[in-house]
This record gives sequence, C-alpha cells and structure tokens, in this order.
Amino acid sequence: MPFLRLILHWALLMDLDAVADPKTGSADATRPEHIAGPVERLSDPDFQQREQAVDDLFAIGLPAVRSLRDAAEVGSPEVSVRSFEVLQRLYRGEDEPTFEAVDLALQHLSRVENLAVTARAERAFESGVETRQKRAIAQFERLGGIIHVSDRNTERRQLGRPRIEYVMLGRDWSGGDEGLRLLERIDDIRNTVTALYIIRGVEVPLDTVRNLQIELPLLAIHYRGPARLGIRSRATQQQQDGCVVDEVDPGSAAERAGLRNNDQVLEIDGQSVDSFEALIDVIKEKQPGDKVPIVFRRGSDTHKVVAELSSWAKTEAANPPLKP
Repeated sequence: MPFLRLILHWALLMDLDAVADPKTGSADATRPEHIAGPVERLSDPDFQQREQAVDDLFAIGLPAVRSLRDAAEVGSPEVSVRSFEVLQRLYRGEDEPTFEAVDLALQHLSRVENLAVTARAERAFESGVETRQKRAIAQFERLGGIIHVSDRNTERRQLGRPRIEYVMLGRDWSGGDEGLRLLERIDDIRNTVTALYIIRGVEVPLDTVRNLQIELPLLAIHYRGPARLGIRSRATQQQQDGCVVDEVDPGSAAERAGLRNNDQVLEIDGQSVDSFEALIDVIKEKQPGDKVPIVFRRGSDTHKVVAELSSWAKTEAANPPLKP
C-alpha cells in the first residue's frame, strides 16, 4: 500500500536524521556525514562550494529530505533558500517516495512561525500542484477507484486540462479510509463541485464520510446501486412531464435502448417517474444485466423500450456525472 510505504520511509528519515542546530542549521554528530557535510557547506563562504552542496544533496535524494527540512526551517536565510531549492528540485522528480516525503516536509514548513519560511514553503507547495494531483489520481486508481474527467472542450479550454466530473468507489475499491484521503490532495476536487459515488456493497464508515465532507465541502456524496442506465439529468425536482434526459452516455444501456437527449422518461420498470431522483431510486434496486421497460416521450410521441442495465465496473465507467 502506498501509505504504508510512505510511513516506513518517513520513519526511516526520522531515525536517520538529527534535528538541526537552531542557530546554525547544521547537523549534530548523529547525522550521517554524507548528509551533514553538504548541509554545512550550504553556508560555505565559497560560492562554488555552496552550489556543489546543492547538487550533492539533490543527488542524495530521499535520505536528505528530513535534513533539508530542518535546515530550511532553522538555518540562516542563505541556508534556508538553498534548502528550498533542493526540495523543489526533488519535488519535480519522478521518484514517488521522495515526492511524498518532500510533500510532507513542505506541509510542515508551511505551518512554522517564521513567516519567510512559510512563504517559501507555500510557493514550493504550489509549484507541485499539478504533479501532486496527477500522483494522487494515479494512486487512487491503482486502489480501484474511478476518476472520470469531462470531455467538454469548453471546460478544457477554461482550465487548460480536463475537469474532474466525478469520483466513484465501486466493487474494485480496496483503498479504505486512507485511500479516500488521496482526494484531499486533488485541487480540482477541493476547489470545484464534484460528485463522489459510493456503490452499494462498498463499506465506507459514516465518520469517514463526515470527515471527508469537512475537508472537501464541495464534494457531493451520493449512494448508488450496482447497476447503471447511463443518463444525465440536471432537473432533480419533481416535474409534471417526467425526467428530462439532458445527456446519454455513448455505449450505455440508455443509448443501446434508443434514448436520446431531451427525451422525457415517464415510467421505468412500471413505476412512474417525476424526477431524476425517482428514476435513481428504481435503478439502485436493480442488478447489472436486468432488463427494465422504459416509457418515454419524444416530442408528441410516446415510446416504450427495454434497457439492459450495465454495471459500474471500472472498464464500463466512462460516464458523465449524475448517472444512475
């Protein structure tokens, strides 16, 4: 598990590295010489020595992160700036444990009392937004979660990248509570309204859900059954003319049954539908493969079709949000 590896790495750093001297930022005798030496040379009178120390610490990588954190916090302005330089270079690297350790170090530095240090930490932290989000998404998906992005060109142009439309925990989810915390590291989820769908059968404690909503107030949590039809409807309130279909997912059960945008679903499985939520209530009790009759109006004509419901399996989840 990624989080277990991270804990082990960080524990190793805590054991290997000593706390820097508050006055000089240099290490005490318990810090390995191959780290202590370059840290001390960050304040060397010789410019070339200082430059070489930066390169040496970057080459050391992960084992040097704790020492760099201490030096950035309590060292002289010169030492602090150069320590942040190394941390940022490591932050841009490809090694995941190193990235995670630097991420934790920057979070710590952003909370210290020294305002100059916190400002540097916040700038460094912001420089890793895209990488942090990319890594969190990759980890979340490795744990069996699904993150669906918008394919709308207008949103891509506005953000410079696809927008995350929804997140889903289905039958493949194995991340537990710690895996869900990865969502807190995805800025698109933190800063924009996003849906989290929890499929029936996935056990997520209520306290976990509450804590997640506190950390991510724009995250809307919905519970769904294992089957899906594959439509979007923005109108969730009751209306006289059934549930209006705003969008049909390509390749979905709805499209295979012949539903189109602007159709008005009047009945599903023999039950009247007057809102999108009413339609969801019917679908959530079904299983993938169930065949349900659907009555809908298109223009002035009424039609009846049968839709064979699909599942929320990862390979079938290329759907826009709010799909029952």
